[in-house]
Amino acid sequence: MKKQLLFAGLLFGSVFSVNAQLLQSENFNSLTIGNVGTDLTGATAGQGGLFTFSDAGGTNGANSNYQIVADNATQGNVLQIIGSNAATGNRFVWKNGLDASWTSRTSGNNVIELEFSFFSGAATTSKSVLRPLIFTADGTVIGGFNFNMSTKKLDGFAYGDFNQTGTPGNYTISLATGGLSVPANTWIRVGFAYDSTTGTFTWVSNDLDVGGTIDGAPGYVPAEFDVVVIAGTANTVASTFRFDDFTVRATAVENLLSTNKVEANKFSVYPNPSNGLVNISNDLNSTLSSVSFSDLNGRTIKTVKLNGDSSAQVNISELAAGVYMMNISSDQGTITKKIIKN
Repeated sequence: MKKQLLFAGLLFGSVFSVNAQLLQSENFNSLTIGNVGTDLTGATAGQGGLFTFSDAGGTNGANSNYQIVADNATQGNVLQIIGSNAATGNRFVWKNGLDASWTSRTSGNNVIELEFSFFSGAATTSKSVLRPLIFTADGTVIGGFNFNMSTKKLDGFAYGDFNQTGTPGNYTISLATGGLSVPANTWIRVGFAYDSTTGTFTWVSNDLDVGGTIDGAPGYVPAEFDVVVIAGTANTVASTFRFDDFTVRATAVENLLSTNKVEANKFSVYPNPSNGLVNISNDLNSTLSSVSFSDLNGRTIKTVKLNGDSSAQVNISELAAGVYMMNISSDQGTITKKIIKN
């Protein structure tokens, strides 16, 4: 049962000092370029202890659909999954052992955190969906993310009775009014957390101006993290997904993407929406070097060089009305803010 829900409330605040306990991780850089493994039934592990499984469906089911590939100098080696070319044929990749690691975690570390990077890919008509998820031992979803390859919409994903119907189910959690659009051909870093004591679900991103929480049921017990590619209703086109650098941790307090989350929220962009001038300022005394604007297909529309001050003003009056990703480069790194041009 899949439902749509808008998250309740923003969570942008202090970074907590916690003793995180690493449960699982993989950046794929030590693995060999080529197929992950030789078994698509999930019985035998391949490289790095990674298991692969394919549901029946499509004409492109093969071990070559699960590969370690070299991406670029920044990402290094990454996991590549080629989705089905039909409406059936889901793909799964996972490591064993999360259940045991969670059971033996440090007392009080009752928040499970998932962080990873994914590539949004080129424009496509494929209906395939990337859905990295944490599951319980009986296969019930706890939560994660849902990325639609054709629409480039990124949602949260969680299990619960969020509409208080008396029957829990799988919900997509909208991370922005109207849906959160991700620029094409871009690496995005995101994080998901579930507090098993309070039942709070949290979603954040380094690279998008988004963060939110929603209250659910406590007590779900994490047992497995899977990278899942869903074939998609009425799908007829294969799609290529790239995934990198995942970590699963147990913490006492949610602390997702802590460094970059604070940095992003130290930058202000206003007014937003705007029909002309946009002001950029920051609380870090960071020097601004450039700003660029890209549309939701990932095309760079406008680039402006800045003079190294800690604040700037940019004229966007010539841009067509719509939603843009504003990429701000500084001596602290690059952040992305969503801006609306009236």
